[in-house]
Amino acid sequence: MRCLAGDRDAFGEIVLRWQDRIYGAVLRMVRDTELARDLAQETFLRAFAKLSSFRGNAAVGTWLYSIAVNQVRSEMRRRAAQKYGSPLSLEALGGGGEGDADGARYEPADGAASAAQRAATKEDCALLLDELQRLDAEHREVLVLREFQGLSYDEIAAALDVPVGTVRSRLHRARGELRERLRGRVL
Repeated sequence: MRCLAGDRDAFGEIVLRWQDRIYGAVLRMVRDTELARDLAQETFLRAFAKLSSFRGNAAVGTWLYSIAVNQVRSEMRRRAAQKYGSPLSLEALGGGGEGDADGARYEPADGAASAAQRAATKEDCALLLDELQRLDAEHREVLVLREFQGLSYDEIAAALDVPVGTVRSRLHRARGELRERLRGRVL
């Protein structure tokens, strides 16, 4: 890898390739655009500073996700220690779509959906986001990395530095808890 040899342009290419995915993952974990930008930027700063620690036994993306998750965890601990009021949560599903005043985003399943269908979809999305916010951080992390970022179980395990079985277990519990919370409440 050219950036390991100190090539800043090569690292810039990595940033360009991964910045949207890292930002999206962080945003879904913290649900605050400014904080997500800061944490994503800090992720790349840390990655650049720690290039010498990159062993190459994991994919660059997995390594970056690992750094990003650690940045989010550190920020959550810092905020908890300072007793900030609102809990951290996920941003709306899927990205894109229309946004509303509070920044939540939704995307109707059918582009030609009626106004009533769009309103129901927006309400369902808001309900889902509220319930996702209530999941434990460990469950939220695996859901974001698997369902929203599309990482494999092996990649998630490497990013979180846990066994694959732990990833499977957390994901199963998170899905079950979410399903139970939403039972009969989402279309």
